[in-house]
Amino acid sequence: MEDYINLSIFLPIFPLGMTIFIFILLRSFNRTINRLTKPVSILFLVSILISTLLSLFLYINHVSGNIPLSSILSISKSFNLEIHLNELTEKIIIILGLSSSTIILYSVSKLRRQNGYVLYMVSLGFITSLLISGTLLINIHI
Repeated sequence: MEDYINLSIFLPIFPLGMTIFIFILLRSFNRTINRLTKPVSILFLVSILISTLLSLFLYINHVSGNIPLSSILSISKSFNLEIHLNELTEKIIIILGLSSSTIILYSVSKLRRQNGYVLYMVSLGFITSLLISGTLLINIHI
C-alpha cells in the first residue's frame, strides 16, 4: 500500500499535461486545432477520467499519507510542500473529475464549436488541474 501513495503525484499531472500539449498545438497550428474540436474534447475527457479513476483506485485501496514534494521532484529541502492524501481528498478529487467530465460532455453536445472552443477546453483542463493540485496540497481533515 505504501507504493500506491506515490501514484498520487500523477493525479494533477494527467490533466495538466494534456492542457500543455493541446495549448502548444493550439499556438503552433491554430487553424487546424480549432477545427479538431471533438478530438480535443475527447483527449481532455480521457485525461480527466484517468485522473478520476486513479483517485478512485486510491480510495478503494484506502491509501492515505503525506509525501514531501522535495523527495519526488528532487528540489531543495527548503521547499516544504507536501501532498496530503486521505479519504476526503480522494472523494473531492473524484467529485471534481466527474463534474469536469460532465461539463465537457455537456459542452460537446450543446455548445457551438467556434474559434474559442479549444481555448475553452484548455482553460477547463487547466482549472481542473489547479483544483486537483490545490486539493492535494491543502491538509484537509474530517
